[in-house]
Amino acid sequence: MGASMSNVQLYLTIGIPTLAILIGILMNAVQFNSVNARLNAVETRVNSFETRVDARFNNVDARFNNMEVKFDTLIGKVVDLDNRVTRIEAKLDLR
Repeated sequence: MGASMSNVQLYLTIGIPTLAILIGILMNAVQFNSVNARLNAVETRVNSFETRVDARFNNVDARFNNMEVKFDTLIGKVVDLDNRVTRIEAKLDLR
């Protein structure tokens, strides 16, 4: 004897799996948006950290440039002093 399905049973057989698939797709979309938001937050933090590191390195670079200028000035003074001593020695025939 062949068993036949009523319309309600057919609708439930097709409708429940379809509803489960649609709910799964919705949950995946929500999860994707959540992960995307977290990645954006991490990217913002990394960019902020990078900006702070760049600022500190620029500050250190400026300090080194300032020290380089001062060092060049000091070397110039030493060279000038050496030239003066050399001239004094030459005038006094000390060499």
